[in-house]
Amino acid sequence: MKEIKNILIFNPFGIGDVLFTTPLIRNLKENFKNASLVYLCNRRTYPLLKNNIFLDKVWVFEKDEWRELARKSKRLLFKALINFLKKIKKEKFDILFDFSLNAQYGFFLKLAKIKMRIGFDFKKRGRFLTHRIKLPSGYKDKHVASYYTESLKFLGICPKSYKFDLFFPKNYSEEERKLLSIFSLKKDDFLVGVCPGSGDSWQDTAYFKRWPKEKFLKLCQELQRKMELKIILFGSKQEKELCDYIFENLKEKPLNLCGKIDLEEFCVLLSLCKLIITNDGGPFHLAQALNKKVIVFFGPVDEKVYGAYPEENRNCIIFKKDIFCRPCYKELKFRGCSFDKKCLREIKVEDVLSKIEKLLSF
Repeated sequence: MKEIKNILIFNPFGIGDVLFTTPLIRNLKENFKNASLVYLCNRRTYPLLKNNIFLDKVWVFEKDEWRELARKSKRLLFKALINFLKKIKKEKFDILFDFSLNAQYGFFLKLAKIKMRIGFDFKKRGRFLTHRIKLPSGYKDKHVASYYTESLKFLGICPKSYKFDLFFPKNYSEEERKLLSIFSLKKDDFLVGVCPGSGDSWQDTAYFKRWPKEKFLKLCQELQRKMELKIILFGSKQEKELCDYIFENLKEKPLNLCGKIDLEEFCVLLSLCKLIITNDGGPFHLAQALNKKVIVFFGPVDEKVYGAYPEENRNCIIFKKDIFCRPCYKELKFRGCSFDKKCLREIKVEDVLSKIEKLLSF
């Protein structure tokens, strides 16, 4: 194989998926120290990658912006696509890792004349790739991050199981001081981050990923009764009702930041928390990247595929109930629930509290 000088990684998905590629990034940099690594991601996940010390450039590809351009003018869209294609060609990439699972993206990147295009053949969508990993029924039996690093076999690399990476900018201390001041917090406060939502990726079906809000409330009440701590409620604007419910029913009012901070501020505040309690979703994966102690609830999603990585993470305790119908998220689709998320409702507050006490003891 000739010398590899330029590598492009494309992942248009959300927080978790992008973090799942960071072990791949680190492996690539370790094996191709002089190669330039460029990452193509969406606008929302850009803050997670822009400070990554193993990447040379991070580009944004936001499909909603392209759709908006298409609505305004087909001519302007075509012109923008040609210019973007030229931008990619100019870099003269030797290798592409295409994790989009999308034949349209695959065809577009083929036009960029990248000779080696690696990715997954899910439902025959990988037909424009040169090197394919079969994925007939979606991810299963092992973590998505392991699927990503498995693609390194085409380069003769035996990958290492690095944890997820999340790097902060040089002015992190300044940003930390600013947020502590704005929200009247102290650095030595025992902060507990509580995320009763599940992120926005599931949209209308997000309800099925959530441990009941009444149990989140009871757990917060017990934690306040037993420990000297400060609770911070985190969530998106769409999860405001959930966070407001917990806020309004707690006697000792937590800091409710639901819908009030951006992703970068969220990451800084998560880094200050001693414990994070969350449903399966982006906050869980961020907590892992930050090496925080985390309690996470898994319902329809398989924890073998989207859970702790590496698997032996002592800081992570996963709660789940293995009833006969779980997991019901398969082939990258949620099949629906006939039992009103029994797998989550059966997780008891008392059991969670007991595990928290053990987790905080080491």
